Amino acid sequence: MYTTNPRMPRLRAQAVNMVRSGKSVSGVARYFGYSKSAVSKWCQKVIYGGVHEIPTRSSRPHHHPNELSDDIVEKIIQYKKMYNRCSEVIHQHLLNDGIEVSLNSVRRKID
Repeated sequence: MYTTNPRMPRLRAQAVNMVRSGKSVSGVARYFGYSKSAVSKWCQKVIYGGVHEIPTRSSRPHHHPNELSDDIVEKIIQYKKMYNRCSEVIHQHLLNDGIEVSLNSVRRKID
C-alpha cells in the first residue's frame, strides 16, 4: 500500500462527494491538498450512489512474470523425494526430461 493512513478512504469519499455536490475538481483538490488528477481518479473509481469509503488498494503485483509453473515445481519436488539428491543432480534430470529451468531456481525450490 502506498499509504498507511487509516483515514484516507473516508477523505477520498468526502472529496468525491464534494465534487458531486457541484464544487470544481480543482477547488476540491486545493482544499484537501491533493492534485487534480488524484481527485479525478477517485471520482472515476466510484460508481454513482452513496459513497462512504474508497479503500486503499495494494500496489503489489498480482503475480510474478517469471514465476515457475506449478508443474515444474511439482516435478522438482517429485525428483527430490525420488532420488534424495542435491540440486545439481535434480537439475540434470529435469534437463534430460526436456524441462528448461535454471539451477538457481531448482536450488530455491529445494531449500
